[in-house]
Amino acid sequence: MKVKGKGKTKDLLIFALFVFPAVAFVLFSTDVPFLMNLYYSVFDWNGISKDMEFVGFQNFVNIFTNDALFWKSTAFTLKFSVFYVVIVNVLSLTVALVMAKEKKSSSVGRAFYYIPYIISLTAISLIWKFILGPGFEALYQVTGWEMFNWSWLGTAKLAFFVVVIMTVWQNLGFYMVNYIAGIIAVPKELIEAAKIDGANKFQVLRKVTVPLIMPAVSICMLTSLTFAFKLFDVIMVFTKGGPANSTISVAYNIYKEAFVNNRYGMATAKSLVFVVFVLIVTVIQLKVTKSKEVEA
Repeated sequence: MKVKGKGKTKDLLIFALFVFPAVAFVLFSTDVPFLMNLYYSVFDWNGISKDMEFVGFQNFVNIFTNDALFWKSTAFTLKFSVFYVVIVNVLSLTVALVMAKEKKSSSVGRAFYYIPYIISLTAISLIWKFILGPGFEALYQVTGWEMFNWSWLGTAKLAFFVVVIMTVWQNLGFYMVNYIAGIIAVPKELIEAAKIDGANKFQVLRKVTVPLIMPAVSICMLTSLTFAFKLFDVIMVFTKGGPANSTISVAYNIYKEAFVNNRYGMATAKSLVFVVFVLIVTVIQLKVTKSKEVEA
């Protein structure tokens, strides 16, 4: 005769055995650092010295009242996020609609768009920096076209759009693949039924395809928004926040605060403010996109 209590205990132990490593990994990789950030944010500390001066909420007060550069970097990050998220999702969906068609050339086209994504963004930044510098200078000498003589990274507006274009080009393939997977999963019967009812291609796209691929849209919107908010390596290698701090992102601002200005306490306070802001924006975005999802 089996004892029910012992069976439940055994199942619980087996469950704990498999779950504990994952829980421990999450605790030590995310939760513990987050709690340490909370602790350091109320101190004036350079990140190295053992002397830590408790300042309470003064770091947060300084952020909101006496840190124009942080808010300038926030404005840049928001502006970049809007342009990047809209452009990369519209373009990748457009490309996906073409590449989702069953043609022999589609495989080559998908690889063509996806290859930039598998290359390191740091390497791509260095390549683009060379192209916009010595590369364009050589082209100007050959062609005499004035556009090749523009200061692409020395002018605020041009530098901003160069960063947007480069990141969109590099990541377009990733979102394209996600959209293709969603488009292929759309039941062909529904599309055929819409065409029989007299719907044109645009109406089929708007009324049938897009509503049914909203799960893919939600994923692409979330990942593109996350990438935009975390923008760091491109700025670090490509523009270094210039010209005149016009392309400095929040992530790069936090990095400089901690490792250049040696104000680790202030940097952790900024990161916490930014985390709260990102959580709010992410929740709003997920609610909006999830509300648009429908079932086939």
